[in-house]
Amino acid sequence: MTPMESINGQIESYQYLASYYLSMYGPAIVASFIILVGGSYFLFTNRSILMARAQRGNLKALCALTRPLVRRSDKNLRASALALIETARLGYVDEMYSVAVRTAAPNDPFFKQDERISLLWQEQVNLFRGVQPEKGAATQVHAVADTERDPYEELNALIGLDDVKKAMTDIANRAELFEKRKKAGLPVSHPALHLIFLGNPGTGKTTVARILGRLLYRIGYLTRGHVVEVSEGELIGQYIGETPIKVHRKIQEALGGILFIDEAYSMVNSPDNVSYGSSAIATLVKFMEDFRHDLVVIAAGYPKEMMEFMDSNPGLRSRFTEVITFGDYDADDMTRIYVHMAQDSSYILNPEARNALLFIMGDAKRTFTKNFSNGRLVRNLFEDTITFMAARIAQVEDPSRDALMTIARDDIMKALEKMKATQAASTIAAPKTSSDHG
Repeated sequence: MTPMESINGQIESYQYLASYYLSMYGPAIVASFIILVGGSYFLFTNRSILMARAQRGNLKALCALTRPLVRRSDKNLRASALALIETARLGYVDEMYSVAVRTAAPNDPFFKQDERISLLWQEQVNLFRGVQPEKGAATQVHAVADTERDPYEELNALIGLDDVKKAMTDIANRAELFEKRKKAGLPVSHPALHLIFLGNPGTGKTTVARILGRLLYRIGYLTRGHVVEVSEGELIGQYIGETPIKVHRKIQEALGGILFIDEAYSMVNSPDNVSYGSSAIATLVKFMEDFRHDLVVIAAGYPKEMMEFMDSNPGLRSRFTEVITFGDYDADDMTRIYVHMAQDSSYILNPEARNALLFIMGDAKRTFTKNFSNGRLVRNLFEDTITFMAARIAQVEDPSRDALMTIARDDIMKALEKMKATQAASTIAAPKTSSDHG
């Protein structure tokens, strides 16, 4: 390094510090500071110099420009500014990206306060991620959402779940009303849309959450519409102070979309999670309120355990505005789901196979007393059916097109026997206890 390079490095460090103290303590304290370097006097940097450096990809300069926003009155703006600075300091590029995408939305307080800095953060994370979109990362994310199948069509195409579909439509209509009132200049209370999904495994909870995210994005209520699925292990830390950080990181990742917490009661039901689980829930309750303008939290799981989860913190019941119940599928719904899966993959059932399917689905709850999992059971049966069909076709020297498409009765019955054997083996390996869900 040459002497001049060394001097230039010192100058940049001093300028960064100067801008920091200028933003924190005001011009009166720092205006008279002059640093002598190499026999010359250098005036401390101002916003235009910091802006020029930030435009060249200087992360320290961008953080210095962002720090004054931490003191603004709007708490959402403060939270975004602080999150950007902290994620930059810690090197959490994905989390920085999530926040930057949200703050680039025109209706975000950060964007309204300082559009240029918001876009500079977009450019910064694009540099880190090796992305060069034409109009910022937010445009890229939205473009992906725009290519999705129409969410209303997808919702209505779901088999069964009539009450759930009506509830989702009502929620979307309510959110659309809020957005239309906002555009008309009318007051909007913007209540939270945090939901509880009650239901057994395989009843479509995750699928519906993904559709809801796209619905709310299409309306404009959410700025991204994506779904971040988490379990208790991703929210609860292993040492004091880690849990709030993990919760905050997942919240930041989900901003603009939906945070889907599966089996949320696991945060409090495990003896190992008593203290840290309570910390996770307390942190979650706070962030659900702070970020309700651009975040939907859905907690999902078994009905009984979810009610216990709701009682674990007095703030939970007031945060979750609606409870949606996903009932078990009946035999007719499960049969239709199987046939739909087959048709989607260009398979057909011969008459004997269809009769066998009707019999299996009609008796499914009695047959699979231990492992009845609704739509998941149907998918497992279908996939095992294809496995046995493949074994049968492998014995045919030159199968016809029809043979390659047609599911036979034996294929389904062998798949059923395999699933029954799997259930028996799991019952022997893990005897039923009072805590099992049967």
